[in-house]
Amino acid sequence: MHYVRVDMDKETLGTIHQIMSEVDELRGQIRDVRQQLKDLAEQNDEYRNLQEEITELTGKRQAAKKVLHEDDDYQRLQADLDDLRFKQKDLQEIMSHHLVLYYNETQATEIKDPDGEVRQVVVSAKLVRPGRED
Repeated sequence: MHYVRVDMDKETLGTIHQIMSEVDELRGQIRDVRQQLKDLAEQNDEYRNLQEEITELTGKRQAAKKVLHEDDDYQRLQADLDDLRFKQKDLQEIMSHHLVLYYNETQATEIKDPDGEVRQVVVSAKLVRPGRED
């Protein structure tokens, strides 16, 4: 029985490797088509003129943002926002951990929230390159 598991693991790993190659190939194709779209858009006079206007307005917006960033009230609110986002991310990671535990214990893919609404539990896995977290 152990041999069947090893063969199944090799087959699954082979399938994963094949799909990884296909995903990499598609990434390259997507990159090429995006470049072609960009080149085509840049050949359009109206598009180019609008891009120049956007560049000019972006510079003005950046100058206005610089002034805003020096404002004490803005800095305080930005710090509050950063703190709230950190707390939210931390809570989401804790909830994710508990949802995985819940799924592992029950194999249930639904859960009722405090309001009685049925919510879907999605367990996800992905591969990341070494040295990257997502």
